[in-house]
Amino acid sequence: MMRFRLPAVAAVVAAAAAVVALSVVASLPAPAAAQSTAEPWPTPKQMKFTDVNGAACINAWWVSGTKNGWYVWSDKIACCPPRPPAKSMKVWKGNRHCTSRWVVVDRELNADRNCVWKWKDTTWCPPEPTCPPMPMEMKTRWVRANGERCTKTWKACGKKISWGKCTWKGCDVIKCLPACPKPMSKTMRTDTPTRVCVDNWWPTKLSVDKSDDLMHCKWTWADHKQCYCKDGNNAAWKKC
Repeated sequence: MMRFRLPAVAAVVAAAAAVVALSVVASLPAPAAAQSTAEPWPTPKQMKFTDVNGAACINAWWVSGTKNGWYVWSDKIACCPPRPPAKSMKVWKGNRHCTSRWVVVDRELNADRNCVWKWKDTTWCPPEPTCPPMPMEMKTRWVRANGERCTKTWKACGKKISWGKCTWKGCDVIKCLPACPKPMSKTMRTDTPTRVCVDNWWPTKLSVDKSDDLMHCKWTWADHKQCYCKDGNNAAWKKC
């Protein structure tokens, strides 16, 4: 009778494991061309998610180095602080009082790969204020101490928007006429054989008509008349 010796159980198991390992290695694909460290490193990747506590988080992967011709990937999970409420503020843009509203629209990683909130500003401005009707032209007339007759004309010459309100910008134009010339005194003499009269006029007071831009001069006159009379050809002259 021939007897056969069975191999030890441990040897059988080791041989089987070796066969399986060889089969797995043979079935692995060759490293893809994208994994060659001679090419640019892959772009970092991110995935946003909400953890079990309701926090807004970001899981990031990036290539941190190479080893044996393969990229070495690192990863980090960063969670943002509680989501802040929207913020509003009043701002001036030009001449309009606007409302700037800041709201959180997304989350992102900063340079330190910490989770931060991304804000967006939406600004609303009221339409340009409407100006009131253009005011009428206004004039002021007066006489200076040196006698010049002046007219100041005020008129709207532009719009001015300040603090959200529209007003008209005024411009003054001053024009002056020379002082009223004082007229010379006047004398008139009338002669008759028996009567001689001398009439004198002279200006005493000036008034200026301010009803228009010409500002006419008006003088008040005083007069004095003196007559001399006589009876006959040989009589002496006497006041009469």
